[in-house]
Amino acid sequence: MLLKACAFNTGPDIHLLDHIAPLASILNIPLIVTEEENELLAAKYYPEVSTERWTHLEFHLKEIADRFDLLIECKYWAPHLKELFRTLFHKKMELIFCPHGQSDKGYATPLLAPYATQDGVLLYGNLLKKMLEELNIQIPDYWMIGNHRWLYFQTHRERLRAAAQKEVFSFLDPKRPTLLYAPTWQDADQSTSFFETFQQLNQKSDWNVLIKIHPLLSQRDPALFCRLTASLENVFLIHEFPPVYPLLERIDAYLGDYSSVGYDVLAFQKPMFLLARSSLPLARLHSCGQRVHPDRNLLFQIEKNLCKARNFEPLQRELYEKAFGSLQAKGGEDVDRSKIRQILRRGNSL
Repeated sequence: MLLKACAFNTGPDIHLLDHIAPLASILNIPLIVTEEENELLAAKYYPEVSTERWTHLEFHLKEIADRFDLLIECKYWAPHLKELFRTLFHKKMELIFCPHGQSDKGYATPLLAPYATQDGVLLYGNLLKKMLEELNIQIPDYWMIGNHRWLYFQTHRERLRAAAQKEVFSFLDPKRPTLLYAPTWQDADQSTSFFETFQQLNQKSDWNVLIKIHPLLSQRDPALFCRLTASLENVFLIHEFPPVYPLLERIDAYLGDYSSVGYDVLAFQKPMFLLARSSLPLARLHSCGQRVHPDRNLLFQIEKNLCKARNFEPLQRELYEKAFGSLQAKGGEDVDRSKIRQILRRGNSL
């Protein structure tokens, strides 16, 4: 039976749009958001997706029960919601979790533990499944969906390229190489490198320096974030541009820490420079690029080691395939739409 499904992006988390909206597009299902900003961003960057804004979801539970059989979100579903739909509306609702990026986080703190409480989960590939097994997390039913965001980028490449050119690259010097720094947020693992690093990049150099801000860096402490970034003059901050692949396609090098964006970079096999945290073990991703030290001149380290970047390409291809599946040409164009659409068939496929 083909289930009636809906995607959700609740709360102000704009970074989740580039994960849930492409999935909604591929599945041809509506996307419900709760914030005006997300409604506007979805209409701008994912215009083919039917997006609705419901500001108070608690008043729409009956409508959800009447219209849909399966709900997908990039946040963990609370276990009591399933019982709520059953008790109030005699509805068996399937609540599916979609991860928002592949990363190596979760070994220091139980970030991935709620996987075990979902009705079903979407996995990009074998690496995430292996991580859950290593953490002794018994996952429920799941689908392997590959890199659905890469598939979306391939389908809408020209539109997304034009948006990136207009909103980002038109402000840069085309004669200079471009570095993208994409730090993670200050999660329970304390894995961000942002607070020790960003001022290092704020210096005159021969590089265009882009910093793609994780929204939670500013949302969790907006006063501190504004104070720290007010003096930035030599970098270009990217804050409200959810698509990541049209940025990665154009850059010459990547600087990151434990952010899932590093796994996205693997699709392009670009020079990667990685910052580790002394309080955390090295990530798998750290084997795919040159490690740099935040207490030294970062741009000098990057410039000095650019020539070594090609040495990591075999490792980058290998890790990409573990994370997302087959890597054909650049990025895995073999992602199968029909396989992803099996999400809508409960039967024996889940």
